[in-house]
Amino acid sequence: MRASSRSLSLDPVELLTYQGIWELVDSRIVAVVGTRNPTGEGVRNTDALVRHLVTSGFTIASGLAAGIDTAAHRAAIDAGGHTIAVIGTPLGESYPRENAELQAKLAREHLVVSQVPIEKYARQTWRENRLFFPARNVTMSALSEATIIVEAGPSSGTLIQARAALAQRRPLFILASCFDRPELTWPRELEQQGAVRLDHFEQLRDALAAPL
Repeated sequence: MRASSRSLSLDPVELLTYQGIWELVDSRIVAVVGTRNPTGEGVRNTDALVRHLVTSGFTIASGLAAGIDTAAHRAAIDAGGHTIAVIGTPLGESYPRENAELQAKLAREHLVVSQVPIEKYARQTWRENRLFFPARNVTMSALSEATIIVEAGPSSGTLIQARAALAQRRPLFILASCFDRPELTWPRELEQQGAVRLDHFEQLRDALAAPL
């Protein structure tokens, strides 16, 4: 789905449903997000970044999508930390289906959050229901102290969360490797709007006021 300003709404969410440890929303949360089709470098960067954050006491939020999101959730678990999935389906649904087992584990031991109305979702077509995914990105940003983009293509839904973070005055970090791809214009555009190029994880120490 192409990320566009028309998909960005900062209206308050009427209702959140959840499974798991609700108290995690009161912890220090950083969202780690990115493309569904990551490079090997992107997965490695996600693992290293999440481990740094978990070691510093942060809870990792992501969207349970394939790719970077899944890598972020798994890295948090492997590092002994906590993770929150903000999903674009009702709690009883899994997307992608191959993440159903991971979603169940998060619901038991961590936290899964949804803002998707069950009845509305059931009566709508998939074309209408896919709009819940950009909406969840806005909510994920609002739940987090900051958002970090690992990798994203020019039409990635991740960019909706990036714009939401800036609109909500949340810190937005973009890994330096994104700037090295000449075909991508969005990293520099977002940098001009206030995003921070993340060259090394130590930059987060001052920005988030926590030792890394």
